[in-house]
Amino acid sequence: MHGFTTTPSQEDLKKRSFMILKLYLALGVDPKKVHIYNPANIPAHAQLNWVFSCLTNIGTMERMHTYKDALAKGQMEEF
Repeated sequence: MHGFTTTPSQEDLKKRSFMILKLYLALGVDPKKVHIYNPANIPAHAQLNWVFSCLTNIGTMERMHTYKDALAKGQMEEF
């Protein structure tokens, strides 16, 4: 995800990815039992992150002044 906010070289990203992989293996992660993958290689990860970042739970909304005002004025239905 940091690839969206910074612009490291592809070589640097590849180097860091392998460094993380080596770290996982050094820590004892068994590749026969665990799937290790790079989420940057799966576009759905970034797309789903965008969808989830657009959602707001009701607890957060109930603390928003604009939401409370809209409810008081009858502009929104309460769930």
